[in-house]
Parts: sequence; structure tokens; C-alpha cells
Amino acid sequence: MSRELSMSAAIREVLEKILRENPEAFLIGEDIAVYGGAFKTTRGFIDEFGAERIVDTPISEAGIVSVACGAALMGSKPIVEIMFMDFMALSFDGIINIAVKWQEIYGDDYKMPVIIRSPAGAGRSYGPTHSQSFEGLLQNVPKLIIICPSNAADAAGLMLGAYQQDRPVIFIEHKALYARKADCPDSFEAIEIGKARKVREGDDITLIAYGRQVPVAIEAAEILEEKGIAVDLIDLRTVKPLDEEMILQSIEKTGRGISLEESPVIGGIGSEISALIMEKRFDYLEAPFSRLGAAEQAIPCNPKLETECFPEVDEIVAKAIELTNY
Repeated sequence: MSRELSMSAAIREVLEKILRENPEAFLIGEDIAVYGGAFKTTRGFIDEFGAERIVDTPISEAGIVSVACGAALMGSKPIVEIMFMDFMALSFDGIINIAVKWQEIYGDDYKMPVIIRSPAGAGRSYGPTHSQSFEGLLQNVPKLIIICPSNAADAAGLMLGAYQQDRPVIFIEHKALYARKADCPDSFEAIEIGKARKVREGDDITLIAYGRQVPVAIEAAEILEEKGIAVDLIDLRTVKPLDEEMILQSIEKTGRGISLEESPVIGGIGSEISALIMEKRFDYLEAPFSRLGAAEQAIPCNPKLETECFPEVDEIVAKAIELTNY
């Protein structure tokens, strides 16, 4: 049996499940209780769980993450919401110097099971300070888990998988996907962290995407199929750690590849994928690996200009044809 849910509804359902089944869990963030969150994901939660488990905070991302880290050390399992990923920069000290290092410095008695949820990405014309994606920046932080779901079912399963971790997790929810509906099981189960999803099988070229870029890649793959080019399409789901096995097996099969991402390509997820392929499967390449991602500029408010900042279907199709004919 299955049902259709939006991504925001699926995330809301699993957060309720976590709170009901785990008394040590609580949510903390700006405007998540009385207001119900900027995107209403936690609307009404305070009525069921109370102010001690749905904690509204002052406007201080650094303070929110630091409080969550302290609570985790005392045995709680906090789930933080940073209202926009752009503002996560204000909490980098807590993430980079406290959350991911405490256990390594002081031992396994000091685990830090903190999930940091955050809406990210463009597509809603929110402009340069409310549309960014920092997964490229954060992949450089040792042992930090970074999850970027592309659909409702994966978002729910990956959140449950994230809750099973005893290390900090960044859980990126693309704003443009919140309303997108998908088939979901009647009951969600945890998805293993670090395992990608094969969206479609093909022998001609590999497309590797995550988050909002997955539906874009699917559309491009369908057009390429009409042109006689079979795409092997991978949805990363977790961008750190990468599912190296699936990526490398796909490149062995196709010999050609393109990565699609929401971050800028310089220092981005595609750069890491490209380095992985060059180091471990160079001899299989029939064409240079290609990276497509956000433009090297501030993200505009204007909808048309904003769209042009990110890989579009026609651009992906053209690049795939170029590489196939290389």
C-alpha cells in the first residue's frame, strides 16, 4: 500500500513519530513552536508536546546549536531547525569546533547526536541571502554527515536514519521540494545513511544528482532517451559520506558522467565526485567528467535570473550529447 504525501508532510510525520517514541528527543529553533515554523512543518506540535520539547529560541543560530550540543551531552537527542541554511553560517563554530570534535577529543562517553535541519536552495525568488546551499562548504568538515533528500519518501526515511546516528547530521530540505508530492509507504522505515538510490538504469552516460536537481535530471534523462541516449541516473541522497560503490560501478559501465548540484561547482560536491572518479576509475573514462552547478554569483530575486543560476534541462541534455559524442 502507498499514499501520496508532500515532502513537508512526510518530514512532519516522522518528526511526530520520533517525538512520540523517544522521550529524549526535542525540537529547538526560531519560531518553531507558537508560529509552527517558517514553512509550517511543526505547526501544532506545541499543543501535543509542550514548550519543553518544542523550544522557541531567540534569534541566535550560534546559541541554538550550542544549546543543542550541551543538551546532547546530557543525554537528550535534539533536532535543531535553522530557518534558512544561509543563517547556518552563524552557527559554524558550534558545528565545526564543538559538535563534530567533542567525541573524538573526550571519548565515546561524549557523543553528540544532534540533527540540524534546514531549508536550503533557490527556486522561490528569496534572493541572495535566503537561497544558498552550503553542503559544498560543509563537506570539508571531518566526519560530518550531510543528507539531501529529493522526495518525500526519502526525506522521511533518511530522517529516521539520521536519528539513529550518534554523530552530528546536517539535514538539508530544499525549499522548492516542500510542496512536491510523491508516493510514500503507509509506514516509514529508516533508510541507511550513505546509500544512494538508482533512479534509472542506462549504459551511455551517468548523471549524479541530489535534492532539487534530481527531478531536473529525470526530465533530462527522459529527453535523452528519446534521442537514443540511455542515462544511468543516481540520486545521492547522502552527499557525505558518498556512496562510492554505486558511483564507481556506474562509471565503469558508462565511461561518461555529469554531476548536478545546488552548490557552486568550485569546491562543491561534484568536485569531490570528480576527484573520486579520477583517482579510482580514470582508466574507464571515455570523456572528461563534467560538473554542473550554481553560478559563481549572488543568487538574484528575479525568477528568470534565478533560474539561469542553476543547471537547466536543455544545458544538461546538450552536455550529455557532447560527452556521448566525445
